[in-house]
Amino acid sequence: MDRGPSPMPVSPGYTQLEQNDPSMNPLRISVGGLPMLASMTNTPDPRFRLNLRAIVALTLAIALVFLYMHLNPGSHSEAPSSRNWKSGHTGMAVDEAAYRYNDTYPLSTPERTPQGTRYRIGVIADLDTDSRSDKKLTWFSYMRRGHLLVSESGTKVAVEWDAERVLLESHLAEKGRGMELSELVVFNGKLYSVDDRTGVVYHIDGSKAVPWVILPDGDGSVSKGFKAEWLAVKDELTTAFLFPFMWTMVEYVTEGSSCREGQ
Repeated sequence: MDRGPSPMPVSPGYTQLEQNDPSMNPLRISVGGLPMLASMTNTPDPRFRLNLRAIVALTLAIALVFLYMHLNPGSHSEAPSSRNWKSGHTGMAVDEAAYRYNDTYPLSTPERTPQGTRYRIGVIADLDTDSRSDKKLTWFSYMRRGHLLVSESGTKVAVEWDAERVLLESHLAEKGRGMELSELVVFNGKLYSVDDRTGVVYHIDGSKAVPWVILPDGDGSVSKGFKAEWLAVKDELTTAFLFPFMWTMVEYVTEGSSCREGQ
């Protein structure tokens, strides 16, 4: 007589499951007190609901980060520095956050009057060898401010000078000469002049001449100052200052782009 399959032997430490035990749910297995596989008809474990919420929250956070990076490409596409550096068409790196060119011109707003339009103007002196001051190691120049009046028809002009002239002094010189200022120009919202003896470009700040840059002659590696006679602004970020030459002597040395001493 067939008695059916004999029960499987149980290893020590394990308890045999009774097939007819009503307290057991179908396909329910537990390890260490945590359910691994449960019947689809059972109520979900609350611990699984908490984990699902955390996963959804994390997914939403990642999606928001990717969306932000997509909408703000400049915040991560530039490289290692946290500041935004870009290279212009000259190959020069420009910090856009720190550099904003000021194209204000003229510096003073023209005035409309019944006689015409009034413009604020200024002139500066190149005193040549007379620029040496009686003060020790001091050289000077004069600047005069005034107004230029242009009639509405543009056929008449008049100049009105301020009563006071501005004295500009410096202690920079080359071979006993300095402050031979040859030009005035507005660049980046400021007023500049240049010494044609030392090559020093000065920022004219009120009654002060503040050295800004020094321009050496030739290829930039010689000790002689650049004989700058004119200033011109070009292309804002590329060539800020252009210094054409006009020689007073016929002899001109091409190599090094320098002129003979005494010009």
